Amino acid sequence: MPRRKPWATRNRDTGERPGLEGNRLRVGIEMSPRKSAPTTTSGVYQIRCKQNGKIYIGSAVNLQWRWHSHRRDLANGVHVNPHLQSAWNLYGETSFEFSVLEYVEEHRLLMTEQLWINKTRCTDRLVGFNIKLEATSAGQGIGRTWEGFRDPSGNPVTIVNLAEFCRRNRLNMTAMRQLFEGRSKLKSHKGWTHVNSVRQRDFIKVHEGFIDPAGRAVEPIRNIAAFCKIHGLEKTHMTAVARGRILSHRGWTHVRSRKRLPALVHKGYIAPGGAVVRITNLAAFCRASGLSLVHMYQLKSGKRPRTKGWTWKSDADRAFDGQQLA
Repeated sequence: MPRRKPWATRNRDTGERPGLEGNRLRVGIEMSPRKSAPTTTSGVYQIRCKQNGKIYIGSAVNLQWRWHSHRRDLANGVHVNPHLQSAWNLYGETSFEFSVLEYVEEHRLLMTEQLWINKTRCTDRLVGFNIKLEATSAGQGIGRTWEGFRDPSGNPVTIVNLAEFCRRNRLNMTAMRQLFEGRSKLKSHKGWTHVNSVRQRDFIKVHEGFIDPAGRAVEPIRNIAAFCKIHGLEKTHMTAVARGRILSHRGWTHVRSRKRLPALVHKGYIAPGGAVVRITNLAAFCRASGLSLVHMYQLKSGKRPRTKGWTWKSDADRAFDGQQLA
């Protein structure tokens, strides 16, 4: 025997659905998470927790898509309603049922939703999950206020609607809530901290002593990751510069950086014309003269007798000193 569809179809003659009186359902239609509503139906709906009996009232132009978006946000832990999210995390997906309270035209959705909010008293914490006192379009209205957060620069921030804020700023709502509740062992989340954090620290480590490519000392850097993004630098390289592991990065140095060694002067090279030459920067010299750096080193080590007319002698530098005296 085929299973009955959870949604009754319209009567072809009258255009009405069975079980409707004045466009209102006698009994709410339960929708399991795997069953979907008609894609073009608008109305007022209810999400009910079977474990505690609490309800959430809402309205949508597309009931199927609205239920899908609710389940998606709840499964990802980023639902805009923290009370509904907590119950979902506690009891699981199978403990919730979706039912349609009333089918209404789109222009009457908010008005009808408000009537159901007033009738069910779902804004009472003992009765329902709703936070907003008045029916509004999704994402609007009065959301919960979260205080005590500090941004990566250490500035205090008050957040209204934490879920939406996390979506806009690419933050993890679960981590932010753990910081708020003092249950996280993390010092911070992407630079964000909270006064209730279990492990306290001075927000973000401050780096001092950097010198820009022009030789000017810069002010202390509080958030080196953000600083590097702005200036097109690599955070790991800048940290290495600060710790003295490398001398510089793209011209940036540090007061604690190792001092550069004196430039190495290569002696004993003889040009094709017989002139003795001292070379300070062998790599740059080879690039400018069209020579191979490897071949020039092989000349000096004795592995190669000549390259493009160039030779090398260990005592050739004495002749150079004689040319200088002359």
